[in-house]
Amino acid sequence: MKKILIAILFFILGVVLFMPKINLLYTLEGLLKKEHIEIREDTLKDRWIDLKLENALVLYDGVESLVAKELTISPWLFYNSIKAYEVEPSSTLKGMLNIKADSVSITHSLLSYKKASIEAIGDFGRIFGDVDLLDRKVHLVLEPSDSFKNNKIVKDFFKKSEEGLVYESKF
Repeated sequence: MKKILIAILFFILGVVLFMPKINLLYTLEGLLKKEHIEIREDTLKDRWIDLKLENALVLYDGVESLVAKELTISPWLFYNSIKAYEVEPSSTLKGMLNIKADSVSITHSLLSYKKASIEAIGDFGRIFGDVDLLDRKVHLVLEPSDSFKNNKIVKDFFKKSEEGLVYESKF
């Protein structure tokens, strides 16, 4: 029994290490393109256990939207994550939306295959929640920083509830 478990563990480890992560990124980009989202990066590194993109630029409908200093994609079969660091609006949107996120994390597990979890921490405070992938619903809760509590974004998009400030939407 012990040998079988070790063999399964080495098989899974081998699949994760030798998975064509760059090809997976191109597949992801193809899926995002259908939603009018495009990702451009300066540097792309396959680091065996994850894929690292440096100076990633996200475009929506051809408009530069977000810039992330580093984007790490970890496809580990049972638990997958995308983590972005130092995320801010592009230079074209900074005048309208001048907020920064120190880190943004999106995770998905096969144990809860219907949902992906989101967490972001930045000068706005902390946002956490999930995306229901089957019902296509977003539910986010904002714990605003003191300086962000009276921001127009909070008043326009977030509604007060028992949980705190909540944003809900369908896509």
